Amino acid sequence: MSDTQPAHHTKHLPVLAYPFNKVAFHLLQRDDGTSNGTALWLGAQVLSIFLSAEFKSKSKKTAATGTDNDASVLYNTARPKAVELGSGIGLMALALASLGYDVLATDTAHVCASVLRTNINTNAHLVPGRVHVRELDWGVDPTGWIWDDPVSITSQGGDGGDVLAPPFDLVVSSDTIYDTALVAPLFETIHALSALSCKPPIIYLAVERRDPTLITAAFRRAGEEWGLLFQRVPEKKLRRAGVGVGWDAGEWEGVEVWRGRWDGVTGVPK
Repeated sequence: MSDTQPAHHTKHLPVLAYPFNKVAFHLLQRDDGTSNGTALWLGAQVLSIFLSAEFKSKSKKTAATGTDNDASVLYNTARPKAVELGSGIGLMALALASLGYDVLATDTAHVCASVLRTNINTNAHLVPGRVHVRELDWGVDPTGWIWDDPVSITSQGGDGGDVLAPPFDLVVSSDTIYDTALVAPLFETIHALSALSCKPPIIYLAVERRDPTLITAAFRRAGEEWGLLFQRVPEKKLRRAGVGVGWDAGEWEGVEVWRGRWDGVTGVPK
């Protein structure tokens, strides 16, 4: 962690050399104002650090006690599957793949074409898990999703092939709640992905509380309208995981991680 800088200090760099789990990812980024998703943001940094520590810790406990939990990734022979919404430059997807997940990394067509596919292809040899990149437009009704298309889930664009599809064990997203207009599409997408899985997956969201009213209202709506029940991960737990090590005080102030799961009932057709 001390070898990395907070994202707001590195947006001017066209390529990031980003150390993670004993390897160094080389990540192309573009901070050209065309899209928020083509540069690294703090939420992805914080969430990747936290989940790395969280999964490693729980996996060690699982191996020692023989108990089962949702984070026994490093000791499973069959890889669990994760889907990321708003993958950006791909740090979180690669981080999960380094922890043993097969990951479906999704974003807009522009982000996939400009940075995400390149970064995943460049770094794929560094991680044990597979990462597939596909376009996902949150505005498309889930009944129109195309799971056997290797290019896009929400528009016909490929000729079939090896794809990652539901059920998923984990849903993650970071730096995606910053505009009221995105709240409903994001949570509708998470709800749909949860409903497609045999057991509702664990959900982790990382947000920056730039607008406290927006963030508070978003998580309230998540529970009331979609049955997505979240609890905030305490800041002291993030610090114990290594978040903020080597950074000046206040560098990640306002970044929060929330853990949740669908209640399995809300939104189910009667």
